[in-house]
Amino acid sequence: MIKIYRCLVLIIYTVFYSSVAKGEPDLEYGEYLSSECTACHLLSGKQTKIPAIVGWEQSSFIAVMRAYKDKELKNEVMQNIAFRLGDKELKSLAAYFATIKPRKIQN
Repeated sequence: MIKIYRCLVLIIYTVFYSSVAKGEPDLEYGEYLSSECTACHLLSGKQTKIPAIVGWEQSSFIAVMRAYKDKELKNEVMQNIAFRLGDKELKSLAAYFATIKPRKIQN
């Protein structure tokens, strides 16, 4: 019985730390976090004075957000938002927004 318990603990530990601890992207978590982003950035992909963020490559999204976090890009609102996000959140948001394709806008 103790061996079974140890095996279960090892499996749970391995699964948990292989994805969560490494900050692997989680699409559902990214969608959950996205509500703050989509208050300004349109999910349709329509460009306004606020740029579209849907359909971006994940690496580009993360690079831009880190630039805001490090205050290399100037926008106080975005700097404050990016400052609060850790690697897990950035990767999850990037993965989520990468899955959304901009809609074609008809005239």
